[in-house]
Amino acid sequence: MEALLFEQNSSMLFFMYMISGILGAVISVYFLKIYRVISSAHICGLVIGFALVAFSDFFFSMTIDVTNNREIYNVLHWLRLSFVSYGFIVIGLVYYFKKYTEKKFKMVIKTALISLIPIGLSLVVTGIGNSFLPDFHQYNEYFRILNLVALGYIILKIGSNSELQTRSDLFVLPVGFGIVFLSQYLRLLFTVDPTSLTLIISGVLKIAGLGIIIIALARKPKNPVIIKKSF
Repeated sequence: MEALLFEQNSSMLFFMYMISGILGAVISVYFLKIYRVISSAHICGLVIGFALVAFSDFFFSMTIDVTNNREIYNVLHWLRLSFVSYGFIVIGLVYYFKKYTEKKFKMVIKTALISLIPIGLSLVVTGIGNSFLPDFHQYNEYFRILNLVALGYIILKIGSNSELQTRSDLFVLPVGFGIVFLSQYLRLLFTVDPTSLTLIISGVLKIAGLGIIIIALARKPKNPVIIKKSF
């Protein structure tokens, strides 16, 4: 059923998720520029987190044209689900370890990245070998729930940030993450009852949420140190 919906809305979905991926990449590049100035492990975590979210959207766009190839279709969806969940978790870890030392958080980031490498390789190898990789549909909703937990934690931490509460230029930041949260909630509903409307609205909301985050980050002041404290 899901593959059929992808085929029926292929052009729209490809366009939507390419835009979503580009927006995620823009946010990642934005933090990369800040990282080059202040070299913070926490900023590096945001670079990696949003980059993974962006890559997941690019993987989703790739699946639309391979719905007839069951093995590749399954592998790409596993990569998509793994990358997006890792992305949101890494961003959540930035907030969880925000008060910890840079050295300690560097170890957390390195561990997360190292653990992602064997997962990605095993998915590709097992998928190409057409062996033990299960159907992603069996685990789709678990990834979505994990994403909601990570995003909920991020929204909670941003909302309680005293620096952000005193800055009018970043007041829409939690709104952006909230819309992304709603997008993931609709994707969870889609795993239970797949409909074109749910899928399309979810994509539109993700674009809107990431767009709002970009708008919040692009507003003055642009001092990297202030951005770091507020984000």
